[in-house]
Amino acid sequence: MNRFFKVIFRKKRTYIFLFLVIGLQLISSCMQFRISDRKVKKEFADQKLKPTFEYVEFEERKIHYSKIGNDSLPTLFFIHGSPGDWSVFLDYFKDSTLLARANMVALDRTGYGKSDFGNYEKNLKKQAYFYKGVLEKFQDTTKQKPILICHSYGGAVVLQMAIDYPEMISGIVILAGLSSAELTVPRWYNSVAKSIFVRWWLPAALTVSNKEMLNLKEDLKLISNDFDKIKVPLMVLHGKKDKIVPYEHAIFIEQKVKDNISFELTTLPEANHFIPWKNQDSVKNIILKMLEKTKK
Repeated sequence: MNRFFKVIFRKKRTYIFLFLVIGLQLISSCMQFRISDRKVKKEFADQKLKPTFEYVEFEERKIHYSKIGNDSLPTLFFIHGSPGDWSVFLDYFKDSTLLARANMVALDRTGYGKSDFGNYEKNLKKQAYFYKGVLEKFQDTTKQKPILICHSYGGAVVLQMAIDYPEMISGIVILAGLSSAELTVPRWYNSVAKSIFVRWWLPAALTVSNKEMLNLKEDLKLISNDFDKIKVPLMVLHGKKDKIVPYEHAIFIEQKVKDNISFELTTLPEANHFIPWKNQDSVKNIILKMLEKTKK
């Protein structure tokens, strides 16, 4: 290869490298899985009711949440997956049927959204403890036990909460939720993402997600024999074609709570993992059914 082509080849590699660097930086800035205040305002511009935002300071953590509705109505308490933020459930905040029946709260889990963004908490039990602080705030105000509604990784969080603080909950709705330690196997990219070089380029939300996923299997093992402590009504909605959290997680819960007469599994034969967005009618029907079941 003569000198001219060597120079061209080096330049080409340099351009490719620069393109990758710029591309990764753009991905990092865009994929933070956080909704802006401006977008929220736009989303609710034509809505009569608009969400409000507050923080609960609980020990060393500051948990951000959004709220909409009437405190005198039963409370739906939404917990998102990994990664994500409260806005996963934004469309439910605009649903007139739910607004007529419930007060709704959705939090940013630790390390996500505006809850100490990037400052993750990998321990499942400790996460449940932090969110207990948010539950306490609403119980002080409403004198009610909320219905917990969760998606994906949020399923593991809610199961931990139900085992540790059963007296604070009236019912549980799990949407495509993680539950089984044996079925929770870290993927190859979880190990790759541990490297310093890869972490440097990853968006903060994905770094948080990766770290909590790597610890989840051991945490789920610790509660695998405690599902009998869950006495409140429990409903699971899961898609048969879920490739991210396989349907077997729903079967695992069913087997573990077989003595809970209020358990109900609803299977969506054609649904994948993204049922909060793609199967909103099914989700809403389950929520309304839970509201009826837990009505005093």
